[in-house]
Amino acid sequence: MANAPHVYPVTRRFVGVGAELNPGTPVVPTFTLPLTKFDPVDKITYLQDKAWRNAMAGLYNMIPGPIIGDIALGGPFFPDSFGYMLNNILGDYYVSAMTNPGASVTSVAAYPAATTSITLTSGSLVLNTPYLFYLAGSSGPAEVIVPTSGTGTGPYVLNRPLYYPHAITSTLTAGTATSLYTHNFSLLNSGTGAGGAMNAQPVTHTFTDYTGLPAVSGARQYAFTCLSDVTLTGTSTALITWDAKAQGLASVIASQSPTSAITNAVPQAAWTSSVSFAGAQVFNISEWKIQIMRKLEPIWTDQGQQSPYAIPRGELTAQVNFMFDPALDESQFLYYLNNVQPTMQIVSANGLPGTKSSTLTISAQLVAFDTAALDDKKSVFGFNEQALLVANTTNAGISGGYSPLSITIQNAIMSY
Repeated sequence: MANAPHVYPVTRRFVGVGAELNPGTPVVPTFTLPLTKFDPVDKITYLQDKAWRNAMAGLYNMIPGPIIGDIALGGPFFPDSFGYMLNNILGDYYVSAMTNPGASVTSVAAYPAATTSITLTSGSLVLNTPYLFYLAGSSGPAEVIVPTSGTGTGPYVLNRPLYYPHAITSTLTAGTATSLYTHNFSLLNSGTGAGGAMNAQPVTHTFTDYTGLPAVSGARQYAFTCLSDVTLTGTSTALITWDAKAQGLASVIASQSPTSAITNAVPQAAWTSSVSFAGAQVFNISEWKIQIMRKLEPIWTDQGQQSPYAIPRGELTAQVNFMFDPALDESQFLYYLNNVQPTMQIVSANGLPGTKSSTLTISAQLVAFDTAALDDKKSVFGFNEQALLVANTTNAGISGGYSPLSITIQNAIMSY
């Protein structure tokens, strides 16, 4: 009788994520995602040789064809981890506020997107301290940077390349380790994503899946990962949850064993949500569901590799579903019948003190209901309705153009 020398418990699994400086080049994870689902598949399209051979068989060869990584993932909504998903599928990202601001210093030159170091006109920066780097003067949108090396006026090497170009005499404002940051996400329409990698293309990520099974490192990495679908659900009797689908390069064994960095945040219960239409809160929603969908179109070329040459992100659409339960009257049903397109806002705050505090805000300027049905499956009537989110300039971010929604998260994370 043979005995297995060792086994690998599923409960010890963890999945890390890291933003890529160059799409398709794997990076070590910088954050551990608290997931309940991570289902990766290295999907190979095998090419069949069925050429006639004066025989009665039907298949003579199986030749490897294109390969791509398919991933389904999800779990409870944690306010510090979900920003990675939003940055990947939406792409227009900036930090608009930071509590506990400190002194300001001024940069010396204009910097394009993808800049990795900066120099000051005077003063100095404290290493490994977050700074708000404003895009224009001392007000307006900003992004968070962290100097990792440098002295005096610099140059200072940054923890990541700049997302956006910065004008001459842009200011930097110091924060503290106890700061809360307000992260704003919208649809990227122009300019560059993280690191200036591609025009109007969001950042790509590497997902690192530690199972213990792969040789040496115990983990596989999925680079060039692009999300095609993100669904956020708030059911009144449960936690807020999310699910996503993605495509990327086929997996490779990680070169080094990853380190798990467990979040100190807690998931949020859906009952903390409030939903408003046209500025007025409604109290009879038992479930809301936001779905963001992005067209992906992997492109394979004849270059001696099975993996796609690129995975361009195309058009983005979004929709929302509501269960109005119980129905108090037909006011929400009339949104559908009369083509009323109200503004909508969903807010969920955990109410915890200090850096444990977190708030999720989903805003849509034009909510166009396209289906509505009376629901008689429970003791009292309700309405099950769906609405499409119409692109508009109000929800657009600093890249301009249009966006069907904007999402803001406040938490203790410096940047995504």
